Amino acid sequence: MNKRSTLRLFSRSLLVLMILAAPGRALAQDIEGDAANGKSIFNSQCAACHKLDKKVVGPALGDVTQRRSTEWLVSWIKDNAALRASGDADANAIFEEFNGSAMPAFPQLSEQDIKDVLVYTIEGSTPVEVETTTETGAAEAEADNTVYLYILGVLLLFMVVLLARVKNTLKLVKGQPTTTMLEDANVFTRTALKNPRVVTVLTIFIAVVFFQQLYVNLMAVNVDAGYQPSQPIKFSHELHAGQNQIDCNYCHSGARKSKHSNIPSANVCMNCHMYVSEGPKYGTEEISKIYDAVGWDAEKGAYIEDYEQKPIKWVRIHKLPDLAYFNHSQHVTAGQIKCQTCHGPVEEMEEVYQYSDLTMGWCINCHRETKVQVESNDYYEEMHAKLKEKYGADAKVTVEMIGGLECGKCHY
Repeated sequence: MNKRSTLRLFSRSLLVLMILAAPGRALAQDIEGDAANGKSIFNSQCAACHKLDKKVVGPALGDVTQRRSTEWLVSWIKDNAALRASGDADANAIFEEFNGSAMPAFPQLSEQDIKDVLVYTIEGSTPVEVETTTETGAAEAEADNTVYLYILGVLLLFMVVLLARVKNTLKLVKGQPTTTMLEDANVFTRTALKNPRVVTVLTIFIAVVFFQQLYVNLMAVNVDAGYQPSQPIKFSHELHAGQNQIDCNYCHSGARKSKHSNIPSANVCMNCHMYVSEGPKYGTEEISKIYDAVGWDAEKGAYIEDYEQKPIKWVRIHKLPDLAYFNHSQHVTAGQIKCQTCHGPVEEMEEVYQYSDLTMGWCINCHRETKVQVESNDYYEEMHAKLKEKYGADAKVTVEMIGGLECGKCHY
């Protein structure tokens, strides 16, 4: 190595050391924090506008600790408006760079929370375990006993045929010696002839069990509790409704004001996913399916011109028979019933399944037990006043008492 090359290498090394040693620059070992908690906070609070590796609405944050001091970053994230008002040159320069688009303040985050986020921006490639709900409770459908029913039916048929054969045998060999009669019969008939009462009792027992199981199976027709079909996109209700606490009615807006609770259109998804292109559980794979449906170019941040949009073919889970009338707004708005009452703890479900039986008996029991919400509910103000007058202000007025069990309420 000649003198010039040695000098160039020394100069570059010295420059790197000067940058790393510069005051106010935070390195991974300078910040103590929990990257797992930082990732959780980043995904819920920051991911709508920022990514680690590229600019979205705001700048990429993968190397932010190399550009700003930890103290400055904490102040900026806590309340950037206050930092700008203090006359901080860097804060005002960033504000002007992004055309006066102010970043929201995060006063609810502690200093340690912010440091956890900063550690995550440094160690962003560290895999973080995400807890998922494994218990499905009511989602576990009862074992299909159709095969068991078939076996019982075959046994019952066999026993009936056997008894009929014994009866016919007794008629044909009437007057013959018992020994001759037994020799002429097959092994099953001989056994039955020796123990006719046992065979009769056994036949009656099998018949009772068979018809009991037949009744259970018939009553379970179209009762789909536990039904959990595969969907075209892996949508996590546990993430959206649970971790991010998105109100059910934001996506299913029809539940408040119409009979049907609508399946959200892709436009509703794009309200957030124009900016959030990567999820904490499935990465970019599932969100890209939404983009493919609506024709969104994530790199350019714009819709593709003249794109032929494709519907997302969601599989319906909850369905009542056509003979039953059910109005979501009547229950959600007038009755102030929570979605979880019928649909179960959706905020804990990775994939939604049918939680309740949705049978007539299930609905009737609910109407017998559910108290009418007469307080702070002006939907039926006049009716509620009459109910209080009739039953007393402190009486528990149930749906049954206002006609909730009348056939015409659901079938007309």
